[in-house]
Amino acid sequence: MTPQETLSYHARSFAPATRALSRADRGRIARLYALCRTLDDLADTVGGPDISARLTRLELDLRSAAGTDPLAIEARTLFSGKPLGLESFAALVKTLASDTAETCIATDAELDHYCMGVAGTVGIMVCALFEVDPQWHRRAADLGKAMQLTNICRDVMTDAQAGRRYLPYTMCPHEPDAIAGARQKAHADVRRAVGKLLARADQLYASGRMGLPALPLRLRLAVTAAAAMYAGIGDELRANSCNPARGRVFVPTWRKFLLVTGATASGLRPRVLAWKDRQHAET
Repeated sequence: MTPQETLSYHARSFAPATRALSRADRGRIARLYALCRTLDDLADTVGGPDISARLTRLELDLRSAAGTDPLAIEARTLFSGKPLGLESFAALVKTLASDTAETCIATDAELDHYCMGVAGTVGIMVCALFEVDPQWHRRAADLGKAMQLTNICRDVMTDAQAGRRYLPYTMCPHEPDAIAGARQKAHADVRRAVGKLLARADQLYASGRMGLPALPLRLRLAVTAAAAMYAGIGDELRANSCNPARGRVFVPTWRKFLLVTGATASGLRPRVLAWKDRQHAET
């Protein structure tokens, strides 16, 4: 599969948003997505100590700038002259190297560290590709973390069936088999935890959106649309009583259209609003 085909096939919530980009920029995003997707498949689908060792070696290759791993070569090419992007990619690799087996998150702090490692880094990588001022990178990281929390809430049952629990033990003190086995107490705690994490994601979405004025127009429209569709997954979960056991939720096509339309309209406004705020502060 080409990077563009990989993006179109796997990223059903994100790929439509990239249509706002130029062909060249869409190609760069597709290459980044293909890299991240390959890493995720290695850690999540294959897994095991051999993959963990390979990812650890890959991180060392990236940091030494002398490795021959094809993924390292592609990453160095993609982020040529953009050290913050390459450093964030190495941080993603390091996080995934520790997530190749059965994972059970213990605390809120551990969950935040994980979300930063696997998704906040992606926000920074996108900023690096488009040469966005580093002062805005934290906002981009928050947006990535919000999307990851949404994914975690949506995929609770699938993860539990694979022996994984990303809901912190402090929120949901049950092993994955209890969650996957539809035990009543476990599911009550799952619903409460999902509700709390969706509320946290909302805060991170709000923080991330504050950085949108810093993005070039087409990228701003793409990111705004993607964030709206991911946040829409959270809305569907809430409509399902925050109960992942009812089945994996999807945003209906008609609602995706409405979300993207609304996001596009709002994405055209941030620079005007930022200018008005600055004028107000100066008077």
